[in-house]
Amino acid sequence: MSTQPFHDIKTERQDITKPLPRILILVPVIFCISCVAAIALNLLFFFKIKESEAAKIEWQGIIEEETLRKSETEKQIELIKDEDRRAKDVYDWVGGSRQLQPLAVGVARSMGVKSSIEELSLVRDVENPHQIRIGLDFVNGGQKQLDSTLSAINELGYRAYSANQTSGEGGQVDYQATLIWQKVSNKNNNLSLNNNE
Repeated sequence: MSTQPFHDIKTERQDITKPLPRILILVPVIFCISCVAAIALNLLFFFKIKESEAAKIEWQGIIEEETLRKSETEKQIELIKDEDRRAKDVYDWVGGSRQLQPLAVGVARSMGVKSSIEELSLVRDVENPHQIRIGLDFVNGGQKQLDSTLSAINELGYRAYSANQTSGEGGQVDYQATLIWQKVSNKNNNLSLNNNE
């Protein structure tokens, strides 16, 4: 066996293409960095989506709670308005209701010496407290005494409406009317209230 080395008989080959520029060595590095960045961005988006879903659920709960609170507040407002309406009704009733004692005293004091009251009824209307139904039955005095009594009622600030009057023997008079309270504009106004206005 020969120990002489064989000589390479192949001829040198010329390069077919030019070698790549050295800057392209950065391509794999940039690719790896972009892969890592893509993974990081995906993880970031994933966590942000989870946070947004949790925030959405939380806000939906807050909206439901506020809606419930709003409905409860509206119910309380309606209760307050109803209470206010009732208070105004009571206030109007109290403001419209006048004491009956001055009216009864005024009628009694208007009677002459010879006249006497057989029956006097004063009934306040429940729905309209400023209206009082008067029923007066007296003897002696006739129309003159009735005009005097109505003038006394007028001085107290009442006017008579829907009046009915019947006269009998001996100066007996049965008078019924609805008295409505009005502000006294002139204390000397002694007009007869025996009218149907």
